Amino acid sequence: MNLYEQIEAYISNALSPEERADFERQLAQDPEIKKAYDDWLYTEAVVQKHETAEKQVPQLRALLEPLTKAYFDKQPAVVRRTGRVRKLMLAAVAVAAVFVLFILTPAGIDRYPVTPMPNVVVRGAADHSKEGGQLFNAEQYPAALPHLKAAAEGDPEDVMAAFYYGVCLLKTEQPAAALPVFEKLLQSSSVYQEDSYFFAALCAYKTSNRALAEKYATAVPKNNVYYKNAQRILKKLK
Repeated sequence: MNLYEQIEAYISNALSPEERADFERQLAQDPEIKKAYDDWLYTEAVVQKHETAEKQVPQLRALLEPLTKAYFDKQPAVVRRTGRVRKLMLAAVAVAAVFVLFILTPAGIDRYPVTPMPNVVVRGAADHSKEGGQLFNAEQYPAALPHLKAAAEGDPEDVMAAFYYGVCLLKTEQPAAALPVFEKLLQSSSVYQEDSYFFAALCAYKTSNRALAEKYATAVPKNNVYYKNAQRILKKLK
């Protein structure tokens, strides 16, 4: 089994307990394996977002076509002859405006990336982790919460279920309940350990525990995806 087969088996929960523990030790100790794992999750997230965007194209077209037709059909013929160019220009301006607003809008502490929960296709019997993951990836956090809670409490060794349960608690404005979930993950050697420092810091900040928020935010490594988010928390604590 090569590295990427191991990653897929780990995400799919297809490894034995011994193999899973061994792979998690490798993730914690080998930067190259950790990077390959992170790249895998990132690629999966991009693919899922692309598929979601494709599903929204017909809805977007249905919304835009009546508006553009209503506007351009009322213009003089000389304008209509260059309508395609004007439409492209207007579209480009609109996209640019949205992009600039996104880039220039100050990033708050709640603006943080969350990789979609992997392996969420439900096959056969009901599976709380997978059902919860589907709802989580659809940003239906209140609906996802009981499934992820059942998965996390049903298997205390399932660090993936625990991590996403903690994030889901945060997304449903329950930082006090989420904090011990992330603090437990900090004691593990799993792939979610480093990320949990940021989320524990965010929970502590939201519950007005400034000392704990500073402690955990400071512990986020510079090469971690949440490092800049952790720095925002530290700035707010000054």
